[in-house]
Amino acid sequence: MNFYKFLFLMWFLFIFVVSIYPGNLIGLILKGDPTTYPGGDKLSHFVSYFFLGLLAFLSIGKNRKFKSIVIFLILFSLLMEVLHLYIPSRFYENLDLVMNFLGLIVGLFLFKLKDLKN
Repeated sequence: MNFYKFLFLMWFLFIFVVSIYPGNLIGLILKGDPTTYPGGDKLSHFVSYFFLGLLAFLSIGKNRKFKSIVIFLILFSLLMEVLHLYIPSRFYENLDLVMNFLGLIVGLFLFKLKDLKN
């Protein structure tokens, strides 16, 4: 297993665990009361999925299964957000989903820029 694939799997598991944990575990650890930073979770959604997308694309190397990976990551993001409907103290928000998708798109864009330079 290559280094990027390992990082991708670890980051994927991290997002999964944090997403299914009741309440705002990371927000409480990092900044205390989540109401102190309204909208701050949107940045964390963007950054989390930016790195998830970037690591996913770096892990495939020359394999080039972009379409499959993009579909998988979009479905994963959607599933994590829909699960919030059933997890205590978690809430489905369309803007969270938008930020997830934007993070994935920017990660893909940066990967493509790196790829063009090579």
